[in-house]
Amino acid sequence: MTSDVLNAIEALSPQLKAAAARADAERRVADETVAAMRDAGTFRVTRPARHGGGEASIRTHLDVSSAVAAIDGGAGWCTALWNGGNWIVSLFPEQAQEDVWGADPDALISGTLMPSGPVERVPGGHRLSGEWTYASGIGHASWGLAAAVLDGGMAWTLVPREDFEVVDEWHVAGMRSTGSNRFVVRDAFVPDHRVLWLDRMVAGDNVTSATAATFRAAFVPSLVTMISGPLLGLGRAALAHVIEAAADKSIAYTSFDRQRDSTAFQLLVAEAAAAVDSAELHAYRAADLLDRHAAEATYPSELLRARCRADASVAVRHVTRALETLLYAHGSRGFADSSPLQRIWRDANVAARHGMLLPQVNLELYGAALVGAENTVSPFV
Repeated sequence: MTSDVLNAIEALSPQLKAAAARADAERRVADETVAAMRDAGTFRVTRPARHGGGEASIRTHLDVSSAVAAIDGGAGWCTALWNGGNWIVSLFPEQAQEDVWGADPDALISGTLMPSGPVERVPGGHRLSGEWTYASGIGHASWGLAAAVLDGGMAWTLVPREDFEVVDEWHVAGMRSTGSNRFVVRDAFVPDHRVLWLDRMVAGDNVTSATAATFRAAFVPSLVTMISGPLLGLGRAALAHVIEAAADKSIAYTSFDRQRDSTAFQLLVAEAAAAVDSAELHAYRAADLLDRHAAEATYPSELLRARCRADASVAVRHVTRALETLLYAHGSRGFADSSPLQRIWRDANVAARHGMLLPQVNLELYGAALVGAENTVSPFV
């Protein structure tokens, strides 16, 4: 299934490239783009087989989102988040999964991990109100994942589209087309089966469940690793663009009619290529570790889980540094509105600042685990 989807994504490349600039300007992935990716099976690879999905590994999450991001960064980011939403819903009780995909096999899920409220316990569930920001792709979503602090601890709640409204406020420098807007819930009833207790997931409860291997992957590091995927695609796309242009582009105020003939240019490209390669090595190392433990139904140690978070941050940092090098190599033309390079640069630098990818956070978590110090940074490891 995965190879078919990757081939279909490649076939969609002309359509996605043609729509990318408009999506960036309109701050929303075009409906036609989403429909084309849906028809290609892009969002089905991560669902349970009983709901028509491919039960994709964490490695496949990276393969798919990076393939889309190499064409259009915003669409690739939404792909990572929507497929991540599928993976999360697959951890909910079966009745919740039926609520989502039974009525609409193509339903998309968006949400955020930052809790809001208030919440009131009522018979059979909770009444929920609140606002959730930075929900990528929420304009296309049929369901919202809204984090909240309930009587039993922190949880993700599933809210249908009719129970929330989207506030259009996503005005940013990059990843514009992700439409990462705020959604608002006012006094919605959430039945008990649409609640996923996050502290239990963080503790590894899903690892021992009798389900497909991928849904046994360690919860937090899997989500962090997934969102590194689009950055890998952006790095590959920038490198390819600069190399292709080097055959005909000169270097201003020098004797070089072709950039490719300059040793200095060659060194910059090699440096950037090595950085992109390093990013992939780190991201896929994390994915493979998570997949291996999931297959064995074992929960990685806190040290390994922290290392996965660090791997994702290091991968992302390698990509942003590679882009800086590539823009020096390519020259000022890369910042022209007509150049895809400036959009890649903007998208990557905004995505790299996602709270789950910040190197100062993830490296501190990893450092504490390495030296055996108490983790005082975050419970999400």
